[in-house]
Amino acid sequence: MAAELTNLVATVTNVVVETIPHFEGYAYPNEATAEPLWSVLIVVYPYITGLVAGAFIMASLVRVFNVKALEPVYRLSLLTALAFLLCAPLPLLFHLGHPERCYQVMMTPHLTSPMAIFGFVYAWYLMAVLLLELWFDYRQDFVEWSKTESGFRGILYRAFMLGVTDESEKAVALDMKVGWIISIVGIPSAFLLHGYVGFHFRFHQGQPLVGQRAHADHLYPCPPWSPASPCASSIYMVLSWIRRRSINMRCLDVMGMFLFLRPGH
Repeated sequence: MAAELTNLVATVTNVVVETIPHFEGYAYPNEATAEPLWSVLIVVYPYITGLVAGAFIMASLVRVFNVKALEPVYRLSLLTALAFLLCAPLPLLFHLGHPERCYQVMMTPHLTSPMAIFGFVYAWYLMAVLLLELWFDYRQDFVEWSKTESGFRGILYRAFMLGVTDESEKAVALDMKVGWIISIVGIPSAFLLHGYVGFHFRFHQGQPLVGQRAHADHLYPCPPWSPASPCASSIYMVLSWIRRRSINMRCLDVMGMFLFLRPGH
């Protein structure tokens, strides 16, 4: 009896539970466990890209689809998209162990790297869509402001003009036409930006986690403009209060309508 008990104890104590996969060399924290160890910074990252895409689409509703009620927040939406786009990579940088190496994804791109491809998408959306549309929208204002402002602001506005000072009706009409074309190009680009972030979460190490959340919380059926609607409306109300201007309630109602406009509802 004592011998059998000794054998049983030896068998139980010799059992080793495998909690992490076998690997050799250096492994990132997300590769050492079955489930990804993502922090709140990684969660903030797709949320910010959703704000970027949604804010741009809200601005495109005015430029492309002629939604007059949203005109008070047209430029505000474009500026909001630019501000959040500039801040979008920051959560990833803060999450990295060596953020000083981030430039390598742009300097030495690899076409088989999903993150490098996202770098191309990010650069395209920033340089070829947002900055260009904002420049064509504000070019005439830059010319006017450069005439009235002096000092550093005047130098800044003159630099933003890029040497184009034509204020004729033909030039303004050309600005509007080119801006309209960029808005059309920017709509699929906005979905590409936000959708590619979903690709990262869906088909890489976060696939089990995202699959569970998408099934439980219905996150993916939510269009990108849903988080942008309350963001833009909040900024609009705060700026109206600071500037002591009346709030356009029709504009808020339309933004609220798009907030609750979700497929399947």
